[in-house]
Amino acid sequence: MNGEKPVFVQIMEMIEDDILSGTYGTDDLIISTPQISKLLSVNPATAQRAIGILTDRGVIYKKRGVGMAVTKKARGMILAQRRKAFFERAVPDFIGGARKIGVSDEELIKIVKENLHD
Repeated sequence: MNGEKPVFVQIMEMIEDDILSGTYGTDDLIISTPQISKLLSVNPATAQRAIGILTDRGVIYKKRGVGMAVTKKARGMILAQRRKAFFERAVPDFIGGARKIGVSDEELIKIVKENLHD
């Protein structure tokens, strides 16, 4: 865990990343709260907070008597949220940074196109 973001946010992103990568599919059980706290050496309440938020958002649900599982709409929801954040934060930061150092629109477009082929 790093100090850039709150630990519960990092746990949420870890679970979301596992859903996006296919580690967890629809109706798959995710790692339990006690497992998270032991694996990452975090307070169980912190792990529970992350699980609670993902549940509230509809990414995971409680499978009675078994644990927490991934919803059918989880992957699409995560992708939509991350795309929105990318276009609202990363793209303006990228363009703003390029402008600060005098990169022209043409150079910027060329750099983006070149990097699409990597």
